[in-house]
Amino acid sequence: MSAARLTEQRAQELAEEWIEAWNEHDLEAIMSLYSPAVVFQTPTIIDSLGIPDGRVEGLEDLREHFARGLRRLPDLRFELEQVYTGVNSVALAYRWADGTPVCELHEYDAQERIERVQALYRGLSW
Repeated sequence: MSAARLTEQRAQELAEEWIEAWNEHDLEAIMSLYSPAVVFQTPTIIDSLGIPDGRVEGLEDLREHFARGLRRLPDLRFELEQVYTGVNSVALAYRWADGTPVCELHEYDAQERIERVQALYRGLSW
């Protein structure tokens, strides 16, 4: 992807594809959205994988983190609230099934796969 702002329509499509994969609990579909070079940082990694800075690089550890989350939360469901567009990036505001508000910043590679993620939560204590 060249360094250009995504259209609002394309950003919405990417966000909806991501939400759908998660809501279907389809680990393969979820993983297909991420670049092999992904860098993913979230407080939930601290808990699930015991990595103090909450950061994983590459698909192997990310797959394990997601698999553990799907097993631990079989009723996990996300509700998309807002999509923001940027330069090769999308920010998604959504809620977990329990109402927890979440915002994720996804930066995309040239193949429109997610290459960098920051996940931010409100109202959770780590």
